[in-house]
Order: sequence, then C-alpha cells, then structure tokens
Amino acid sequence: MADASEQDRQHPDPDRVVTREDLARELTLLRNSARKTIRELGKAVGVPYGTLGGWFRGANLPLASQADQYERVLVTCGVTEKDDLDRWVQALLRVRRLPGRRPGDQMAPYRGLESFQPEHAEWFFGRDDLTRRLLDRADTGLTMLVGPSGSGKSSVLRAGLIASLANWALVTPGAYPLKALSGLRERGAEPGLTVIVDQFEEVFTAAAEDVQAFVDALFELARTMPVVVGMRADFYAHALRYPKIAEALQHNQIVVGPMGEAELREAIEGPARRARLDVASGLVELIIREISPHEAGALPLLSHTLLSTWENSLGRTMTIDHYRASGGLQGAVAHTAESVYSELTEAQQDLARRLFLRLTHIGTDIADTRRRVERSELSDEAGPVLDRFVERRLLTADVTTVQISHEALLSAWPRLRSWIEADRAGLRVHRQLTQAAQSWQASGRDPGGLYRGGRLEAAREWAREPVHHTELNPLELEFLAAGVQQQRQRTRRLYRLLAAFGALTVLAGGLAAYSQVQRAEADRARDFAISRNVAMTASRLRDTDPALAAQLALAAYRISPTIEGRSGLMEITNSIEVTRVVRPTRVLQAVTVSPSGHLLAAAGATSTDTTILLWDLKNPRRPVRIGAPLTGHTGAVYAVAFSPDGRTLATGGEDRSVRLWDLSDPTRPVPLGAPLTGPSSTIFALDFSPGGNTLAIGSGEAQLHLWDLRAAAMRGPFTGPDGAVNALAFRPDGQVLAAGSGTETAGSLQLWDVRDPARAHVAGAAVPLPSRVNAVAYHADLVAVGGNDGAVRMWDTKDPAKPQPFGRPLVATVSVWINVLGFSADGRHLGVGSADNTARIWDVAAGKVVTALPHPEPVTAVAFRDGFVATNGADGVARLWHVPAPVIPRTDHPIDTVVFRRGEHVLAAAGGDIGLWNARDRRPVSLGPALTAPAPFDRIGGTVAVSPDGRTLAGGTRLGNAVLLWDVSDPRHPVLRHTLTGPTALVEGVAFSPDGKLLAAASRDGSVHIWDARTAQPIGRVSPETGIVFVVAFSPDGRTLAAATQGGTVALWDVTDPLRPAPLSKISTAPGDDVRSMSFNRRGTVLATGNASGTVRLWDATRPREPVLLGEPLAGSSGRIFAVAFDPRDTTLAVGTGAGELWLWDIADPENPETRVIINSSGESYSDLAFSFDGTMLASAGRDVRLWDPDPERVAARICAETGDLITDAEWRQHVRGVAFRPPCDTGHA
Repeated sequence: MADASEQDRQHPDPDRVVTREDLARELTLLRNSARKTIRELGKAVGVPYGTLGGWFRGANLPLASQADQYERVLVTCGVTEKDDLDRWVQALLRVRRLPGRRPGDQMAPYRGLESFQPEHAEWFFGRDDLTRRLLDRADTGLTMLVGPSGSGKSSVLRAGLIASLANWALVTPGAYPLKALSGLRERGAEPGLTVIVDQFEEVFTAAAEDVQAFVDALFELARTMPVVVGMRADFYAHALRYPKIAEALQHNQIVVGPMGEAELREAIEGPARRARLDVASGLVELIIREISPHEAGALPLLSHTLLSTWENSLGRTMTIDHYRASGGLQGAVAHTAESVYSELTEAQQDLARRLFLRLTHIGTDIADTRRRVERSELSDEAGPVLDRFVERRLLTADVTTVQISHEALLSAWPRLRSWIEADRAGLRVHRQLTQAAQSWQASGRDPGGLYRGGRLEAAREWAREPVHHTELNPLELEFLAAGVQQQRQRTRRLYRLLAAFGALTVLAGGLAAYSQVQRAEADRARDFAISRNVAMTASRLRDTDPALAAQLALAAYRISPTIEGRSGLMEITNSIEVTRVVRPTRVLQAVTVSPSGHLLAAAGATSTDTTILLWDLKNPRRPVRIGAPLTGHTGAVYAVAFSPDGRTLATGGEDRSVRLWDLSDPTRPVPLGAPLTGPSSTIFALDFSPGGNTLAIGSGEAQLHLWDLRAAAMRGPFTGPDGAVNALAFRPDGQVLAAGSGTETAGSLQLWDVRDPARAHVAGAAVPLPSRVNAVAYHADLVAVGGNDGAVRMWDTKDPAKPQPFGRPLVATVSVWINVLGFSADGRHLGVGSADNTARIWDVAAGKVVTALPHPEPVTAVAFRDGFVATNGADGVARLWHVPAPVIPRTDHPIDTVVFRRGEHVLAAAGGDIGLWNARDRRPVSLGPALTAPAPFDRIGGTVAVSPDGRTLAGGTRLGNAVLLWDVSDPRHPVLRHTLTGPTALVEGVAFSPDGKLLAAASRDGSVHIWDARTAQPIGRVSPETGIVFVVAFSPDGRTLAAATQGGTVALWDVTDPLRPAPLSKISTAPGDDVRSMSFNRRGTVLATGNASGTVRLWDATRPREPVLLGEPLAGSSGRIFAVAFDPRDTTLAVGTGAGELWLWDIADPENPETRVIINSSGESYSDLAFSFDGTMLASAGRDVRLWDPDPERVAARICAETGDLITDAEWRQHVRGVAFRPPCDTGHA
C-alpha cells in the first residue's frame, strides 16, 4: 500500500490543489510526465520563458487574460479530455481569486503599499499612542518624526495627526523644495495652522544648493507656527549636516519604532471589524510571528499582504490558506508585481522597466528612493502600463504626478532590484541629465545651463547606447541636442581659424602631407572614442571587480589620455589596492592561505579540474606560481586546510578521501603517505587543531572524523545533528571543536569536547539555528556562525556545555547565504563572505560593516593575514586586498575641513571632532585620540588649521563661537592651551599666517577676528561689510589677508602691521553670489575663488590693490564650489562641489585653463580639498576623507606593481573592442 500511495503522489492530480504551491507542484508533475522542459513548452505555446517558469515555481499564477495560454500548456502536456481540462481550470480558480472591489463596490479595508490619507482615518488602527504623542508635542516650534522606511510615518502624519487637526497644510519637498513652501508665509496669520512636511528626505535628492535654503525657510516658518517633519531614519547622517535640523533631532524628536504585538493585532483586526470581515483563528498569530523579525520597516509589506489576502478570500472570512496564496509577508508584493508584469506584452514589459527606473532615485551613500515625477516626463505609450500598476496599488498617480506607492517595492520586487543593479552607474547619469534638463527648461532655456565639455561627452556617450537612447524623453533629447549644437558652433569658430593655417600647410607641403594629417586625425578620433568607452566600462566594473577595473582604466589611458582616461585612473586610487591571483581554468575552487601568509593553495572544486595549485605570497603584491600541480583526487575538492606551521596541506572532497601534502619545500611538494579514508560521503570541511596533532574532517550524513596525526589513527565517525557537516573550527586552546551542519530547512551548531580525540563527545546540546550552517570561525572563546539566512550569530563558549549568545546578529543582507567567516588576529574584525558577491569586514564590538570588498561572483573564502585580506570568488580568482583603504572614515559627523602639516604627510580632519593622521603611502594611521570640544562648546564646528611649525592646531566650535588652540607637539597626548573668544556668531574658517604669528577667523557675524597666535591675545577685527564671512586666507608672503563673503565679494587687507590692517581692494566676483571657497597659489601670484553658482575664477594677485580677472571663468561644474586648492607646483587647481564633483584643471597658463579630470561622486559633497606638500596626495573632505593620487603616470606604475595576474586575452576581447590585445602592463603574471 505504501508503494501504491507513493506512486499516486507522483502522478499529477489537480484535485489535490488548494494553494499556489500545490498548483506549482502538480503542474511540475504534469510537465515531467510529458517529458517537456520549460523552454520547450514556452516555444510551443508562445509564453515567455520567464513567465512560464514563474507558474511552475509558484512565483506567480496564470491570470484571467492568460486563460488560453494556460489551456495550451495543459494540452501540450497531454491533458486533452474536456473533463480533465475543467478540473485543471477549477484548480487554478480555487487558488486565484480575481482582484478588485467587492460586490456593491465595497471599499478595501487595507491600503496595500499606499499610505493612509486623512480621508482614511476611520480605517487607520494601531497607532493611537504615537498620534497622541505627536499632538502633545506639535504645538510650537519644529518637531521631527523619524523612523525607518516602512514604519508608517506618512500614515501617522496623514490619517493620525492631520485627521485630528482643524487647520493644516501638507508639504512634500519633491525636486523643487522651495517651490513646495511658497505661499505658506502668507498663511502664517491663520489661527491654529500646523505645517506638516512629509518625506523630508526628498530634499536631499534635489539640487544641493536648495537644501540649506529650504531648511532655513522651514525654521523661519517654525517661529510663527507649529511644524512637524517626517523623515526616514537612513537619512539621519544627511540631516546632521545642517545645524538647525541637528538641534531639532537632539531636542525635539519622536522616533517611530516597531509596533508592539497589541498594536499589530489592532492594525490587522481593526479594519476587518469595521468591514464586518471575519479573521480565521490562527491567522493573526501567524502574521505577528512572521512580521516580528522584520521590525519597524515591514508595515507596507504587512498592509499589502493583508490586501492580497482580502482579495483572495471567499465569503466573509480571511484564512491562513488565503494568506499563503497571497505569497505571505515576504512574497505578496513580488507576487502582485510579477502577476501584473506577466500580463504585459513584450513591448509593454520594456516600457514597465523604463517606467520604474525613471521613478527611482539611485543612491550612493544613501538607500535608493522612489521619485515623484510629472506626467509630462513620461511618454504617452506608458499610459496603459501605468494604469495596470496603479490598479494594483503598486504605483500612485494623480492628475499631474506619478510615483511608486512605497519604497518597500524597491527591495521586495526582485525583478526591479535586478533592473537597478544592472546599470546603476548609467541610471545616475540619466537622473542627473533629467534634473539638468528640467532646470534648463525652468530657466527659459538659458544657454548657460547646457552641458559642456566632459559632462556633455559623458551624457552623449551614455545616450549613444540604443537601450539608453530610447529612455530619453523629448525634453532630455532637446537638452542634449542644444548642448551639441552649442559645442559645434564653438568648434566651427575654431575650425575657421585653423582653416587658414591648414590651407597654407597644404600649399606648402602638398596633398600627400594633408592626407597623412587626415589619417592621423582619424586615428586619434578612433582612439579617443575607444578610450572613453573602455574608461566607462572600467567605471562600471569598479563596484564588482576592482582589480580588473584598474587594468581597464589603465588600458583606456594608454590608448588615449582622455579626460575619462585620466579620471578613471585617479578614481582607482581611492579604492583599496587589490592583487588578483587567477586560476588558469577559471573554475570554482577552494582556497586557503598559510598562517604565515606566505603561501596560497587553491584546489579545483569541479569534476573537470581537481588539481591543487600553489602560489608564493612572500610579496603579496607579486604572487608567483610555484611547484607542480598536485593531483590525485578523482572528484571535486571542497575542503583545504594548512597545518599551524604551514608545512602540511590537507585536501578533501567528492572522492571521500583526505590527502596530506608535505610543503616543507613548497616548490617541491610531495604526498604524505596514502590517502586517509573513513568518511562514507563527500568531505565538506577540514581543520587542524592549534597544536597540529589532530585533523578534523566534516562530511555528509552528519559525520565527523578526527585523524590523530601522532598515532596515525582515524577516530570516529562521530554523529551529530542532521545534515552534512559543512564547517569546522577549533577553539584556540584546542579543547573544543565547533561543527556547523544543517539541511535545506534548518541547521545547528554542535560543540565537541576533543581533549582526547579517541573519546570525543558532545559538550552539550546542539544550538538550533533557522537555516543550514555554512561557516564557523573562532577567536578566543567567541565562535561565529553563518548560514543561509544572511545572519552571523556569535556565542561565548567559555562553558561549551552552555554557550551564551554574544551581541546581536550581524546582518547586512537578509536571506543571502553566508559562505565563509574569518576573524582578524586581534578579534576586532570579522570577515564575512556571502553569496551576494561581497566580502564584508565587520567591527565586532560596534556591530557595523567598516569595509565592503566587491566581487563579480559569490565569495567562498576570507582570511586575514599581516597586511592584507585574502578572498576567493566563484569566478576562479583569489584576491589579496591591501588594507586599509585610502580613506579616513568619519566618526559621527561629516568631515568639513582637511589640512596637511607643512612638509609632512600628516593631516588634520575636522568634523564633530578633529583627528590627526599619518597618511604616508595613502594608508592612513591615526596618530592619537581625537580632539574634542570641552563643555559648553558641544563639538568642533568643522574648521581647522595647523600652524606652520605643526605644533599648534586651531579649531572652531559649533556652539559658543570660540576658537580652541591645542598643542599637538605629541599627537598622542594633545593639550588644550587656549580658548579664543570674540566672534558673536559661528566661526566658518580659521587660518594661520605663514610665519605662524597671527591667527585669523572668519565668522558669520560678518567679521574677521585676528589674534596673536603665540600669546592668544586679540589684536583686532576687520569687516568687509558684505555679510557672512565664509573663508579667510593669508597670502604666502603674509602681507595680505583675504576674506570671502556672502555677497559675492572678496575683501583684501594689508596686514603688514596687524595692529592697523589697511584695506587694499574688494573683488566683486558676482553680485549676490556667495564666495564659498578661496585659495592663494604657492607663489601668491594667483587667487582662486569659488562661488555658490558653480563658477571658479582666477585673479592676478600680484598687485593686491588692483586684482585682475585672468581669462574666462572656469565653468561646467554643478553645485556650489565649496573647495579650491592649488598643487605645490601651481600647475593644477583642484575644485570640489556640493554636488559631488571633483575637477582638476591644468592652470600652467592660468589665462587658458584646461580640464584634466572630472570625478562625479553622486550623493557626495566635497567640502574641502588639500594637496600634500609634495603633491603626491590630494585629500578631499566630505562624508569621509579620501586620499587621491593626481598623477596618472604614478598611478599607472602602482597598478602594474600590484595588479598580480594580467588581464587575459578573453577579458580584453570582452571589454576592449577595436584594439588588438596589448596588456597595459609589461610586468605581472598572465
């Protein structure tokens, strides 16, 4: 009978179908019985392969519009009788209930992904306490409501707060935040008016120069009426850059946390009660149990799942089956989105992709966000597609605008995530182009707003790709065309000048010479285009394969030194240096590094390549293949391990044997005895005990073996929890062995007492885990465990019989397999290699990721060694990362100012505090504790200067308007010497005179204050009388003091006698256009000024009484110019903007500057720049401090010195088209 029942279960039966999973199972049985592949079926019935695969996986269901296609699938699989077809159709109908309103146009009791609006207050449940707290606080001033995306902030503001107010105004910033506030000042006299700003984070995606103005206007309103601001928590760091917002967050903030169980129950049952809808027993408990791990951000998923469950329900009762049919909490949104997408034609599916990408703002240091767009920005043909997604509440549209209903869709719909990740860099180019085109249109199509130079070429290159060109709307096409036309007009003027000269040349040299020139020009144009294409390819690969990207960037520069080529090389210098070790066959491999870090072993983990290869890593920047390949395994090798002394290598895998290799002379490795046998299934894990006397062997069927090397005896098998033993790690004292195992649905950590290998036994009960364990790692008594659920959990195993949980789980990406773990030698850091193609380095104590190492394929090995981190990817390439990165991380605040000590590679970086770092070789090392402001000054205000002798450091405070002086002769023991007062408003900048005798401070009180830097006594003050002073600087000879101001003016004084400063002149850069940055060159002959409008000007400063503008303004950059800096040779000017652009200009001839480098870091803001004394480093301040090398030839030499294995012929053919294979380095190991 048992056999008969099993046979019945293997026969397809539509009558067994109740849920979506049941239908997928029975359809798969039907397809298997017909011996059809999904691809064959799709071709036969005309259904896209992806859609059909979704039916058989249960990812989505055939829709009503696909009834004919569903029936053709059945017929093709052999279901031809009408009664049988009807049974299969009924099975589908049982699972799928058509969406839409209930009979009688009953309103849906749940909102799906859409926020609650004021008119939905009667359906809004579960947030009464939070609403009351808002009402209590929202009486005067400005209140911040902060919570994660998906915590329900918008719904609380609209259906909670607004529904309780008599008079209110609702604002969302959008792309033009100041416009959103227009008209509110006039309403200030209305009694009881409360302003609610929802989605405040949108302001950070607008033009950078509008953000401060919007914040100022908001607080101006808050002086006369209550203002409540809702903001996503992941924009907290951005908000802290603005002092007023930071103060509100500190003193008047309400946090939207996760709902408690009672609130969740009310949010589920309340709308059902009002709709007179029954909820089956157990459903609420199931939902609460599933939502709890997701905390505050899961409310949109909950709401959408409840809506889908309601749509699926029969009669008046929602059941667990209806909940499961919706896809559950994790799958409902994706299920709905896929069901709509699968209904579309192929052309409409492409329109859907373009539509959703246009509705997404691509982040860098912030998460991706939805973007509200005007309907005019969308094509007419998108209308039907838009309507489909609006109908299912995935998009929200009104008369003029369209947006994604909630950010949750960006992470919950895998297809949308894949679209974004496929071309993230290109999407940033498109979003910037969209914003520029709209600004151009708003300015009346002012030619000054058109792209020029490098920006125009970058946009044109992106738009030339056919897939991108179709994504441009008419305004964007007109904007690009106008930019091209403007450039052509300039080029024609140049050609007219050249034509006369060209004619003389032809007459003198003949037609042959002219033809040769033409050919050379054609070759140059071809190389120029190829270089730019390769540079863009390198830029795209930088986030997935930085080692290959570095070689491609160098190849682009070698082909033609274009702006893109130089920029790509400079960008490489801001990444962690990485050396690659390429397996010739490029197949999956198991990798380990010897404890000394001098040897790398890589074993083929496929049936076609089972050899073990060795590399000498004594110079980790120049790995060298050594010894003959080690052979003998007859199956894939999954486990490799070095003995503690590095003299023995163990390997094991599919052939169920362990081989030991003597590597005393790694150039001549030899086998150590016969293979070890004993395991009855595949070997997945090996680990030597710390003393090297025992080898632990983990294999399938829950088996653990111990090889006693002293007795040459195999101990075991020892049987643990169910599932294969995938990971092993000895505790450093050798007395405890941690074994990680599991099945597809669950896992466990088992600790073994192995003090006597012959009598090994479990130390206590196994620790159950929610997923299979793939990796374990030990440091001291702390064991870390990682598995298929994306979480790293840790336990203190001092008492192995009762391991104690340690800290919170470390989670970077939910549900992504963790393949490997490894602690640093000091235990402060943990390396985590995952299936999302990333190795992350975690700060264990802080519980945060400090470094992410990108790979093109899943990461299968991570090991810390002296001076580098070794990783391996599934692409058959091991990588050696030479940490630390050329980056100084911020602490709690962005970095506002950076300055080098004269004659040294020591720099000071100021944000909320001041740090001193030795940046030699662009590998920053902290020199001592951060300098902090004592009470009552709160913190450092982001200004810093170092005296010429390097012994004194000055920093302005955030509160108290003071300047603090520290003695930093010994950076390890800084001493606060003086507190300088006098300014009546925030100190914006400080500067020492070149001889170190004077200290000047620029203040928001409109003055420059001057002190004797040696005695700390005030000398006096001067005022340009044109508003806030942003920057102050001394000329290199110390005779002139310059102050840059709010009104677009730079004032110059003669301070030869500092007691009697004498006005020299005032430079009017541009009336009303704030001068936000200023710098003298090293010789004092040129003064550079940067304005809020994005323009840089160079002035002849040799006669400070009569400064003269040199040449035309340096234009083309976006955003406010926050930083200008000259290199030591006065031939290069670096420019940093608030829009994340870093420009290098060749100013050898300051009247005719040329663009050399343009780096666009979307989401960044460069607040300061400084060159090192020798010009080998450029430091930029922003969200952190980055250290760049501006010399392309020096960068090229470094790439070739550290690249490891060279780019292969196959990689060259894939990425470099039109040029014969020529590796950019003549050294390395191909």
